[in-house]
Amino acid sequence: MSLANDVQEVARVIDSLEEFGAANGIPAEQSLRFGLALDELITNIISYGLAGRSDGIITLAIEHGGGVLRAELADNGPPFDPLAADAAPPVGDIETREVGGLGLTLVKSFMDRLDYRRADGFNRLTMEMKVKAA
Repeated sequence: MSLANDVQEVARVIDSLEEFGAANGIPAEQSLRFGLALDELITNIISYGLAGRSDGIITLAIEHGGGVLRAELADNGPPFDPLAADAAPPVGDIETREVGGLGLTLVKSFMDRLDYRRADGFNRLTMEMKVKAA
């Protein structure tokens, strides 16, 4: 699917993922975790990587097979490897710590495999989650 450079697209992705999960027998909890990871990544692409750009391109492909839920998320923003980014949880109590820092930690904790590459002017992140029997 192709996504507009608009955070409202996240709702469409989540709805599509829920339908896909139900049709493929993926447990709701796993669909939810996968959806939360996609929400974080897509929101970051739109808010940071493609902010203010009218030529932003985002694509998402999702598949299920061999006991694995897999997605490839691609964007034409500046090179950014989320796997190399600091994903240490923020330090301090909620009132005094800086905003942010939990999203990539969440994504990394939910996925069984993540792979980033830059190809043909696009960031390409492949995500995999092993699907447990319902």
